[in-house]
Amino acid sequence: MFDETKKSVESILSQRLTSPFYGTLIISWLIWNWKIIYLTFFVSENNITGNKIDYILENCNDTWHLVYYPLISTAAILLLLPFVTNGSYWLDLIFNKWRVNKKNFVESKQLLTIEDSINLRELLLTSEKRFDTLLADKNKEIEQLKGIIESSQTRNNNIPDIGDRTSNDDTQNLVKQITENEKLKNAFKIIEDHILGRRNDNDLRTEREITADILRFYVSNDIIVSTNNYSYKWTTKGKAIYKIIANNEFE
Repeated sequence: MFDETKKSVESILSQRLTSPFYGTLIISWLIWNWKIIYLTFFVSENNITGNKIDYILENCNDTWHLVYYPLISTAAILLLLPFVTNGSYWLDLIFNKWRVNKKNFVESKQLLTIEDSINLRELLLTSEKRFDTLLADKNKEIEQLKGIIESSQTRNNNIPDIGDRTSNDDTQNLVKQITENEKLKNAFKIIEDHILGRRNDNDLRTEREITADILRFYVSNDIIVSTNNYSYKWTTKGKAIYKIIANNEFE
């Protein structure tokens, strides 16, 4: 029980002593009532009439000094102290900035010593040489890459297109089949007449020479393609074959 009471009292005293209000109030009270402190500790009873307590109660019992003045000064200090603190910090920042600016200004006007100038010149020369070396190396790498690219493009240009070569081989093979087979050759001339409008009937099925096998040959090999009403037209491959066989331009 005693320990708990002791801890409670210590906690209360700690809160009071560390509180800005109570600390400021105590200091204000001591300032306004300094006579009481002075009489209590430094004045002998031989120099006053009666004892100290009676003398203090009789001569230092002003309510304004004991209560009101300490409270008013405490409130004023607590209200004005943040402004004073922030103001002083702001002024400190201003003066520090002014000092740094002046220092930089003075240092910028100072001339370099001969030794500093020599060191700076050597540093610049070293940097220039290093930059020139790096630039030369980069230019060399660029030239090498250009050579590699040009060599690669040359090789690619020299390689024939497999797709075009296959297409040309297929076209030549079909031209050979048509020109060497009499039925296919005659059918080719009839198809040419139909496509060019030389015959009144556009239906190839009415032509005796155009059998189902021959028509299937030309359609399956992508030489002709059906449009409307069983009429036909050349495909891209068919135009190429027609140009080779007819030996003239065809659009």
